[in-house]
Amino acid sequence: MAYNPKLDWKYNDDVTESDANRWERGIYDAHLMLSEHSTAIAALQIDVKSIKDALFNNFTDNLFTENLDTLTDVQVISGWYDEANKRLVI
Repeated sequence: MAYNPKLDWKYNDDVTESDANRWERGIYDAHLMLSEHSTAIAALQIDVKSIKDALFNNFTDNLFTENLDTLTDVQVISGWYDEANKRLVI
């Protein structure tokens, strides 16, 4: 249920039990939504990290066992082999 604020308070208005219950319900609902959003944000952070790690220009989390001194074990089908720097350029 959405929080229903009372925006027409007057100086001498009495605070009733229903007012306090409405405040408590609003606080409770806000904490529930915060926990739901925190879980969703954490899942999205994992997804973004996975996508970043999979990008071709970001090889930080990849393990390469080929030293690329020669291309005897590698078939280049896209890009070119930079022989001077011993690297594949994609």
